[in-house]
Amino acid sequence: MVSPAELEHLISPQRFETYVTLAHGDRSLAAELYEWTGAIAGALFTDFRTVEIVFRNLIDQALSRHVARVAPRVKDWMRNSSWIPVGGHWWDRDAQKALTKARKHAGGPWASHGAAIAEVSFGFWRYTVSGRYEESFWNTALDHAFTGIPGHAPGDRRRTLEQSMINLLGLRNRLAHHEPIAKPWTRKLPGGRKGTFTLDDLYGDLVKVMQWTAPALAADLLQPSRVPGLLAARPC
Repeated sequence: MVSPAELEHLISPQRFETYVTLAHGDRSLAAELYEWTGAIAGALFTDFRTVEIVFRNLIDQALSRHVARVAPRVKDWMRNSSWIPVGGHWWDRDAQKALTKARKHAGGPWASHGAAIAEVSFGFWRYTVSGRYEESFWNTALDHAFTGIPGHAPGDRRRTLEQSMINLLGLRNRLAHHEPIAKPWTRKLPGGRKGTFTLDDLYGDLVKVMQWTAPALAADLLQPSRVPGLLAARPC
């Protein structure tokens, strides 16, 4: 096993100090905590793969059904805005760039719809439930596609789902950039407020999103997850 001194040299004193602080000055425990974060990061990525694929497929299916009903001549909701209701919003500039990039990676202008969907980033799917698209997408197609989100009105349910997706995108970005995930961090809440979230809180968001997206299968899909056991085995 790598000693605390060797680990400090390898990952930098500044990064190692984060774990020493969390371990209340115990350098050996800090090294264990660093190893634990690597294990749980890998487990979280496995669960993210599941929730991202299930979530994006539900969005795609719901929008495809809606467009087939209201604008049968539109073959692809990603490319044609004629199905958007009056007063609604088409994709903003960043979203259009993301879709163009996805089609390029999928094979160019003639890429199939399914191939393009698979190339779209998690960040894009998070923004499909943002307030900008409440009239365009949520009220018309997505609100009824999700099950069990608390809230008396469609807008309330959308905001609840969006907050969980904001939290998950933040966690996913921290994992992708190898940022420390063992300590709580602050994230923006609706209305400009801020909230502090722990890893347990954010895994709870992942579980909720899975339950709202695939209620009948969520338990089975997450049953193999190693995350709950690793959360319970956190060194400090």
